[in-house]
Amino acid sequence: MIDASDDEVVRQSFFLLTQIPIAARADDFPKALRRVGIAVGDDPGLVELCSAMMSAVDRFISSKGVRTDYGEIAQLAVVESVYRLIGRELSDLFDTDRRLKMTLSSFAEPRHFAVLAREFFARLTRRHLDFYLSRELASHVGTDQYFPSLAEHEDFETALDLHCREATRIIKEFSADWFYKHTVEDGIDRELAGRFVHVAAGKIRDELVRRDTAHA
Repeated sequence: MIDASDDEVVRQSFFLLTQIPIAARADDFPKALRRVGIAVGDDPGLVELCSAMMSAVDRFISSKGVRTDYGEIAQLAVVESVYRLIGRELSDLFDTDRRLKMTLSSFAEPRHFAVLAREFFARLTRRHLDFYLSRELASHVGTDQYFPSLAEHEDFETALDLHCREATRIIKEFSADWFYKHTVEDGIDRELAGRFVHVAAGKIRDELVRRDTAHA
């Protein structure tokens, strides 16, 4: 079951996710990214941004002296979310500052940020479940096993992905209002982002339990 409440790296990863669209609204986009620890050059493209995000989380992990499996899952999830959603809006993944800034700034709109937040939590949930399931499922593929062939195994993986995305739909429903409220009022700091992760994790956990009960 997903439980991100106490993992500082999960909280930090989500905090960075909130800051990237906000930074894109600043006059000096690269400088705004560097202020939150994402060390890009003066004309970054998406690939550089994602690499800098990985490095930012690595530095955070090093500063805390704690590296957990769940933290590494969150690190991958946040970078994948940005790469996937922003990348599909760009004609060239190496488009630099101006184009990237314009695309990212659109995610500072609360309804668009909600899509980004859901993508992160869907990937976080999927990777979390896969971490425990992958080792076990591999031993159930083959004749007279639960998955007679790789095709059935792949169908299960597809269904699991859909399950995680549906379970995180609730995140999209309340993250837009949360993002709007706090960007207008007092800004989003690490503590506030951490509290959001705590609430979101609880909602996802409850939804997964509800779905499991409904299909029992």
